[in-house]
Amino acid sequence: MKKVLLFTSLCFATLVASAQDLITKVPKNASVVIALKGRNITDLVSISEFENSKIGKMFIKQLSRKTDGAVANLETLGINLSENFYYFMETQEGIFTHNFLVPLNDKRGFFSLLSEHQKEEVQYDGDFAYMVDDYDHMVTMWNDDTLLITVSQEENDYDDVYGYDDYDYAEDAAEAAEAAADAAEATYPVLSFDETTYNFGTIKEGDIVAHTFNFTNTGGSSLVISDAKASCGCTVPSYSTDEIAPGESGSIDVKFNSSNKSGGQSKTVTITANTENGTEQLYIKGKITEDGVAEVESVVEIVEEAYEIEETVIESTEDYDSSFYSDDYYAEQDRKREIREAKRVEKRKDAMVSVIEKAKATLKGNYAEGSILMNSSYIKSVGAGKDEATVWVNDFTTLYKEAIPSYFGNSYYGDNPYDIFNYDRLYGGMSLTSKLNFDDTNASIKTIYTMNEEMAEYQRAIYNGKMNSNFYKYFNEDSMSGYFSINTSTEGTLKAYPKLVEAMFDGVEKEHLEDFVPIATRLISILLDEEAIAKVVRGDMLLVMNGVENVEVTYTTYDYDENYESVEVTKTKTEAVPNFILMITSEEKEIFNRLMRIGIKEGAVTAENGFYQVEIPDAPFTVNMLFKDNTLLISNSKAHITAMSNGTYNAKVSGRHKKLISKNAGSIYINGKNIASDIPEDMVPDSYREKLNYISNNVEDVEFRIGKMKGNVLEGEMILNTPEGKGHKNSLAYFLNMIDALVD
Repeated sequence: MKKVLLFTSLCFATLVASAQDLITKVPKNASVVIALKGRNITDLVSISEFENSKIGKMFIKQLSRKTDGAVANLETLGINLSENFYYFMETQEGIFTHNFLVPLNDKRGFFSLLSEHQKEEVQYDGDFAYMVDDYDHMVTMWNDDTLLITVSQEENDYDDVYGYDDYDYAEDAAEAAEAAADAAEATYPVLSFDETTYNFGTIKEGDIVAHTFNFTNTGGSSLVISDAKASCGCTVPSYSTDEIAPGESGSIDVKFNSSNKSGGQSKTVTITANTENGTEQLYIKGKITEDGVAEVESVVEIVEEAYEIEETVIESTEDYDSSFYSDDYYAEQDRKREIREAKRVEKRKDAMVSVIEKAKATLKGNYAEGSILMNSSYIKSVGAGKDEATVWVNDFTTLYKEAIPSYFGNSYYGDNPYDIFNYDRLYGGMSLTSKLNFDDTNASIKTIYTMNEEMAEYQRAIYNGKMNSNFYKYFNEDSMSGYFSINTSTEGTLKAYPKLVEAMFDGVEKEHLEDFVPIATRLISILLDEEAIAKVVRGDMLLVMNGVENVEVTYTTYDYDENYESVEVTKTKTEAVPNFILMITSEEKEIFNRLMRIGIKEGAVTAENGFYQVEIPDAPFTVNMLFKDNTLLISNSKAHITAMSNGTYNAKVSGRHKKLISKNAGSIYINGKNIASDIPEDMVPDSYREKLNYISNNVEDVEFRIGKMKGNVLEGEMILNTPEGKGHKNSLAYFLNMIDALVD
């Protein structure tokens, strides 16, 4: 078997490498790999077919708008949509590196999408061109045939995120603060205004005030102002989009129109620029009167008020210790924050050097340990590449631990919240693979979850259920709109779960958990009789939905009488209520009968001919209950429960549905055609009836299943079946056709 797997891997690797697929640029140690198979997708729907669809036209229209017409069609993007796209993630010592590989057929097309400012930021290194966003730790790099976007996500220290007061910094903090300011200025342009607030005093309503805010770029790189917006349409800023070199000056003109304004005014102008903060603010304020003269009496009153307040404050703070809120304290905190910022700036610089080098290594694809094609686990999981998209996650334990920053832990529980659990024992070595397929008659997503042996043992006990075949006596697939089934073992769950919890805390020396948890789980096992509980509820159940029924519902509301006083009235209305049948396996008929007798005595239950009725307050239906064939039957349809009671229920179940229900631990089935036809016409507006008819004629069904454990593998799948003979050449084209028909 190993030889066969090795031979298959070599053949696959040779085939892919010969085609120059970008998979060769994904390293062997990648933790997550996502592939989007452009070749397979464009075989199903061509690029021209997508461009002529409604969603394609909308997509191109948006691209054209955002690129000022540079993109007229998908070809002008410069991206090779017929090749494969990849995302992969690497984890190392708390650093997550996200990488997006995009195939290019014309790098000039991609370059034309960049703004003039971005083009000027492009750096060149041999065959590589790249742009750097040091704030987000992102590098965009490309060569003749590949575009790579690399984003580094690094864990922050607690003090970097939440720190306010510090006690461990060096005595030369003042020098560090000065270094922080120098580092920031060397990295970013700085907008230094002569003034940020202009008070135009008192003016007459209708006057127009103009003011110029002068500034200098005191930073270390060129300044570009991309936008200036005021908080009100009455205030209009104007600015130049030209680059302003370090040391050069510029200005922003602001005009304020006082028409239809009165009283005190305060307006804000927000400047968007490539500074460190990204935005800066200017303020313009003053007062507007009918004649443009300040109201003397108001000024006197304000001064008198201020004088009175000042006196009150002085009198009320004789014993106040002003040192608590001293300026020195806050100055010290600002100084420490500047030190932290200096460290962050330097750390970002070092990190960006690493990200750039990693991006170059990725584009070259020269890994010492080889590419992901040398990873046998990946090759075995993903297969020969016939899917339209795949997701592969190698080891959940590592991802979980690396994903949680250490500052979420504490000195007692450790550096990570998972330190309180024996996480490696239960979840170590777990992997996940998902595959997306668009076939001629269905679209499917299959997910395979591989567990370690101990976790698989617990899961096998939980999912070792047996479906009650008597359920099929009360199931008619022609009338049903869908169903939901669970096929687990109550006894297996009650036996396995305490062991699982005990294993989770085994050896965790926190709060004596290694002793307390086993005691608690043992007591639960002693107190619970698993076999007896399983006789009450075995663990298998089936909920069947049987269309929609219009019922008359009585409700209470309030009207007004001739004296305009509210009076309580009873009215009726018609509501569409879905019919359902819930089936639960149980061997304890006697317990059910005793409960019903108690309900009858309390007036909550009514005995009918062989079954029971339970009135539920405010519900638009009555619940009918029947115990038969070791099955508790619950339905809101009296006609159905009566037929079940006297043995005349018209059952019909095909092998397809029996297999979906009985062979899986859980399943969901939705009959789209029946649901669409069951919607009452009076509930659908005339403008939507044509679309509803189209849906009814062009939908089939959806099924979702979670399989039983097979060895160490748990498998789930969702399948959307598409109608045949409706002009849909495959399931991907089906989705585009549905969008074209339903989107205006």
